[in-house]
Amino acid sequence: MSRPLVHIITLNWNSFNDTSELIESLFKISYDNHKIIIVDNNSLQNESEKLEKNYGDRVHIIPCTENLGFAGGNNVGIKYSLEKKADYILLLNNDTTVEPDFLEILLNTFETYPQAGIVAPRINYYNEPKKIWSEGGKVSWIRSSGFAYSDKLETEVNSVDRSVSFVSGCCMLIKYEVFLRVGLFDENFFLYTEDTDLCLRTIKAGFNIYVIPRSKIFHKVGSSTKNRNTALPLYYTTRNRLYFAKKNFRNTYAITVTYIFLAMVLKSFIWLFSGKIANIKAVRQAFKDFYADRMGKTMHTFYSSQRNKND
Repeated sequence: MSRPLVHIITLNWNSFNDTSELIESLFKISYDNHKIIIVDNNSLQNESEKLEKNYGDRVHIIPCTENLGFAGGNNVGIKYSLEKKADYILLLNNDTTVEPDFLEILLNTFETYPQAGIVAPRINYYNEPKKIWSEGGKVSWIRSSGFAYSDKLETEVNSVDRSVSFVSGCCMLIKYEVFLRVGLFDENFFLYTEDTDLCLRTIKAGFNIYVIPRSKIFHKVGSSTKNRNTALPLYYTTRNRLYFAKKNFRNTYAITVTYIFLAMVLKSFIWLFSGKIANIKAVRQAFKDFYADRMGKTMHTFYSSQRNKND
């Protein structure tokens, strides 16, 4: 009996060194029936060609002609994997490294829990290997987001498998039937909250989600976006939380929007006194774009407006 085929999908965007470290880590995993798919999100400096030159004999590279974000970029890889009849699809951030047995442990979970649609490992900090960054959690309707158990040492929590309603898109192993039943990522999100939306749709479709602490990876938290621009995550998370609430919690949508608005007003006063004016502008633009139905890749509208004011 042949072992299930797993496609491992990761996005690269101007981060060749991180992606290379991940690839080298994946070359050491114990599970052999897998294929590594790198979707290059229109990186600068010809990084897709560099990846092809260095790893093309063992990795499949898919170059994109534009930055499609987390949602769109992963959808490119997912569509390719479904066409190639992959049994399972692993979505994995490029700023991670993995333990050699992490995938084998995750795959065994589907035999233990037949209703599983998504399983995820324990994700620890890359620079603090014994500290947990994310270990699954829950979806909050009032805050309109997924929240993970985190920032505890491994010795402070148990290591039993746990059913959850949310796992981070940083690493999730997904049964191909999930995509056939619920569809791909919603590209309206572009970046952030799309993983929460997929988790919620998966549960509504009758699947379960599990975190398996014996499986472990390590995450260089925030290296892909926060180090480049602190306002970018704030903009997309604010706008996308509003969209997520409208899409999934219509009965309590007004309450959620009120909560988010008041929370951001309070934070804006704090940012005002601490000199973080860019954060205030990002949140204001997030609300404007959401109510104008500008979804997908829209942060450029914020930058364009600021440039025009300064010209």
